[in-house]
Amino acid sequence: MYFLFQSYLLRCKLKNLRLFLVVLILFTTFQGAFSQEAAMNYPLKKEIKWFTDSRFGMFVHWTPLGAIDQEIGWTWGNDVPADKYMQLCREFNPVKFDAEAWVQIAKSAGMKYIVFVPKHHDGFSLWDTKATDFNIMNTPYGKDICKQLSEACEKNGIIFCTYYSIADLHENGWPNMYGVEADKIPPVKGGMDAYFEFVKTQCAELIQKYHTKNFWFDGFWHPEWYGNRKYRTQLYQYLKSLDANIIMARLQMPYKPEGGQWDDGWDFDKNVGDYHSREDHGGKEWEGLYYKGPWEFCSSVAYPNYSYNSKLKLKTAKECIQTMVKIAGRNGNYLLDMAPSPDGSVEEAQVKLFGQIGDWMKIFGQSIYQTEWGPFLPIKGEFVSTRKDNKIYLHLLNGQNYIILPALNKKIISARIFQSNKEVKIEKTKNKNVFYVPQDFENENDVIIELVIKGKTSDLKLLSAVVN
Repeated sequence: MYFLFQSYLLRCKLKNLRLFLVVLILFTTFQGAFSQEAAMNYPLKKEIKWFTDSRFGMFVHWTPLGAIDQEIGWTWGNDVPADKYMQLCREFNPVKFDAEAWVQIAKSAGMKYIVFVPKHHDGFSLWDTKATDFNIMNTPYGKDICKQLSEACEKNGIIFCTYYSIADLHENGWPNMYGVEADKIPPVKGGMDAYFEFVKTQCAELIQKYHTKNFWFDGFWHPEWYGNRKYRTQLYQYLKSLDANIIMARLQMPYKPEGGQWDDGWDFDKNVGDYHSREDHGGKEWEGLYYKGPWEFCSSVAYPNYSYNSKLKLKTAKECIQTMVKIAGRNGNYLLDMAPSPDGSVEEAQVKLFGQIGDWMKIFGQSIYQTEWGPFLPIKGEFVSTRKDNKIYLHLLNGQNYIILPALNKKIISARIFQSNKEVKIEKTKNKNVFYVPQDFENENDVIIELVIKGKTSDLKLLSAVVN
């Protein structure tokens, strides 16, 4: 394609820059549409199938710092002196912690896995680790949180996963937390080779003692880590040697595409790991993203806060449901954070919110679970599609009463409003179909049209949803 474009420029002998830009835009548009229509989703590794089938998981950030309305990790040495921060950790006594209750909240929401944060950037470890004495066993509480939570997950059919911070403020003796774009970060104490053994020891414990099935890595931006590929490669290989079916994400810095966020760019062929996880940054720019490989979008019920404080402002169930649908329609999972109180309890407003999401999932979850995105590409803010077996689910998210889509190369056997007997009228032409929502039907969260087609949906190529 690029050779043809060069030849075209030579023949045309463009007279000015304006004409050149017009041609470039037309070429780029054509090339993008061509590549989209020819594209297929990447084949999945067998060990990640459970993850993509799940589509919805719970993140849990929990810290004693909530007692003084401070965020986990990032406040070390910034809003809270390091000594004060460590003191609060050592005095941690969550007498109301109930692992079973936490897992039941996740189940009530329709979540299939929990990504627990047993060690954030502060280095305070919520399990019986032998690598450091800065852990939950040396507090008034004195009981292994990971053990209780992993056992409750196994009992209830929820997959136990763990966040793990490569950065460790306590272990390295750093005076304060440093961000992704910090100009200068202190060196790793004792050198990266020695510290790498510490990381391996802790990660091995989480696999061997608690059977974590997924590592969600963070704190990977120290130049001694991301500047040397061998550490992330060796850690990946080492953990796979302990459990060949474990999956991992975020072992390295993504790249920042023009106009995007620092974690938008990801190359599934070159980057180390099994999937990509992209954070919420507060805006809607993620609605312009889609990945042909497995990925995840993480956010919180009270973004930008992930851990508890007394002034959390919660999202609505509609916000969470629509975000989940939009992510599934971009081939991703939605990882939604719960923020327990320092005493281990979960405030009733959060419990209610998760229950409301779960009420929706009980009815409409079939259009989310075990699906892949497509065959139609998303329309920002308005439309996504998901599919499985011989069904395509059209998700209308902006109150539309119809949608125009390109015609498929397979026969549509039926079209109806999902989970109802209401038929959907289809107006067919040679290259497009218009689907009309029945006049007496509405749904404030997501109007879902279920198409049944002849044959499998998995072999349909991705199509632009925009029809000229």
